[in-house]
Amino acid sequence: MASTDIRLRIRILLTAVLIAFISLTSIQFHSVATFRDPVPGSCTIFSAAIGDRVLFGNNEDYYKPKTYLWTEPGTDSTYGCIYLGYKTYSHQGGINEKGLCFDANALPGSQLIPHDNLPLPPTYPPPYQDYAVWIPVLILRKAATVKEAVKMATKYQRSNWYPQSGDLKYQLYFADATGDAVVMSVDQNGELAFSRKEPGKSYLISTNFNKANPENALEYPCERYQKADEMLSRINSENDLTHDFFKSILDSVHVSGLFNTTLYSNVFDLKKGMIYLYHWHQYNEVVVLDVNKELAKKRYLIRIKDLFSPATVRNASNEYKGIILRWSLASILGTVILVLVLHYLRKIRSL
Repeated sequence: MASTDIRLRIRILLTAVLIAFISLTSIQFHSVATFRDPVPGSCTIFSAAIGDRVLFGNNEDYYKPKTYLWTEPGTDSTYGCIYLGYKTYSHQGGINEKGLCFDANALPGSQLIPHDNLPLPPTYPPPYQDYAVWIPVLILRKAATVKEAVKMATKYQRSNWYPQSGDLKYQLYFADATGDAVVMSVDQNGELAFSRKEPGKSYLISTNFNKANPENALEYPCERYQKADEMLSRINSENDLTHDFFKSILDSVHVSGLFNTTLYSNVFDLKKGMIYLYHWHQYNEVVVLDVNKELAKKRYLIRIKDLFSPATVRNASNEYKGIILRWSLASILGTVILVLVLHYLRKIRSL
């Protein structure tokens, strides 16, 4: 009877530990129902085209807080580009002067056939001549349309996709000013696959499952995909397709957590060459950039937060500090309760 009573008390204490941890940590999540941080790199990407309007939307979801925007003016042989990403020119997305844009979703690895029989891809200028130009950067510099992007993607050996030990761990989304869009990924046979809009649909979405092979997924089925699909299906006319509507979708699918959060959101108007940028899922303030006007300036690199007002940056910082505080309190409380449980067990056994 006594041992049964002890086991019951232990269960109660362990349950208290779990409840305390959940109550302190689960409140930080905006749109994820399960008790965990969403998948690292869980970006949501989509575009839509109706009539004379073509928009592209993206949430950059990751844990690195320092994000940047930089320009790359065109030359006689390349188009001017504006990129978004991380320090040391780590390209995560971008748009060129012709209205072609890209972004990427993280995936589990899929074996990519290297096709060593094809020509070697172009390399960066010295002193980086030993490195192939990453394929989306090459495409943005050289292509004006999705059709040209697809052709370029298959032209060279696959070393410029930078597979890790032969595995490709992402898929690329391209959209252009004509309204065309494609998701480039690896199929079950190790070949590049090109997923287009479904018949009768004006939009295309990608999250963290392989469009050509859904079993290759970090998250499937994906709540963010389903939510974006539900909202985009409401578009009936060109008047419904606005950057404010795209902003509302990005807000609905943004994530907020310690190890993964929406660092920035962007809407591209591919017809007009406009960028609508949001910092750290603070959707009350937008920075609007004209692609051609920015490319006409001297080349520059800038922290994305430096484009926004002090109030927006402060709100984002306070939110992140709050998440860190809740996790810290949860860890401390969990440790304290665990120590008390162990102390209680020793005391019971000594009786």
